[in-house]
Amino acid sequence: MAKKFSNNPIDVVEMPKFNDRQIYNNAIAVTFDPQATVPGYAVPRQNVRRVNTKKRTKTSNIVGILFLVATVALLYVGNVIAVNNLAKEVNDLNARHNQIISTNEVIKAEINRKASLERISLMAQEKLGMTNPKEAPIWFEVDPEKEIEIKENLKQ
Repeated sequence: MAKKFSNNPIDVVEMPKFNDRQIYNNAIAVTFDPQATVPGYAVPRQNVRRVNTKKRTKTSNIVGILFLVATVALLYVGNVIAVNNLAKEVNDLNARHNQIISTNEVIKAEINRKASLERISLMAQEKLGMTNPKEAPIWFEVDPEKEIEIKENLKQ
């Protein structure tokens, strides 16, 4: 039997010096089974391979994840390029719009300048020889018979 130390508050059981069953059951190292310290007790074999091995990932899963990540990255980059192209187009259209507005303002100012009464009366006097009358116009009446006679003379 194993010796027990009585002066230690925790009961510690001393391992036997030599036991064939413990050697064949890999129980030489400290085990967590309290009955393994008793001589004649067979320690159940632990599966060391399951404890130390990791679960392997399938190659198809890794390829699928990489394909998914590549697809998402490609869609994102395509979206960024499309947004940049649209932003450039908007900026170009805004610049063209501002240019057209400024051209319209210049044309309106030129129309207002050319449509002024002073300019038109000056051009009429210089180029066409028109002048403002000094006296009021005289109204006269034409006889209807004379009007018919003139029309007949014109037809002939």
